[in-house]
Amino acid sequence: METAVLRHYTDHLAQHLVGPYSRRSAIIDEVMDGLQCAAEGNLEDCPDVEEAAHRAVLEWGPPSEIARAYNDATLRISANRLSVRAVCALPLLAVTWACALLGGPAGPWAYRHPPLLVMGLAIVAFGCVLSLAGALSGLRKGSGLAAAAARRDNTVTTGTLAALIGLLFVLGALVLLLLNRGLSHPESLDWPLVSVPAVLTLLAGAYFGLALKRFVSALRGAGSA
Repeated sequence: METAVLRHYTDHLAQHLVGPYSRRSAIIDEVMDGLQCAAEGNLEDCPDVEEAAHRAVLEWGPPSEIARAYNDATLRISANRLSVRAVCALPLLAVTWACALLGGPAGPWAYRHPPLLVMGLAIVAFGCVLSLAGALSGLRKGSGLAAAAARRDNTVTTGTLAALIGLLFVLGALVLLLLNRGLSHPESLDWPLVSVPAVLTLLAGAYFGLALKRFVSALRGAGSA
């Protein structure tokens, strides 16, 4: 039984939820089912439908508190998913880049490194460490249903942010190295072979950049809820 009281409650709840539309819609459906079950249970000693729905709403508590609990779980789920993808993306990119660069023509740098190589490798190393450390710490703190049901630990969100920022550092450094080597000595690259990791890097940069933007937006929304 769906009444105006229950619909008003879920509408108020929806204003405080963060995350993708599918996740928010599933939460609203779940809450509505729970409210309807509670209201139907109240009909045993309260024949008025609206009064039974009102009692069910009081039993559930303020929608802002319910939204806060769901938002904590949503952020943990998103953090776990993004951390796993960041951990999986790094080895894939490393293998494709290694195959492309090592399989191409020999470079002209017999006694010295190519320009910006050391700086680029330093950025790659820093980004890899930051991304892997953040992802693994976020996964360790945020895994499991018990962790998802508990209040959000800052380590989960900061670890995921570190993972995404570190990964973007790596992608930016790889593009920098490719541009530097391609502009200074294009004959040292097998361009058809290099195009595969280059495209993967650009796609990964676009995806994880958008994921970082959405995750930060969800964090801000959860903080203001």
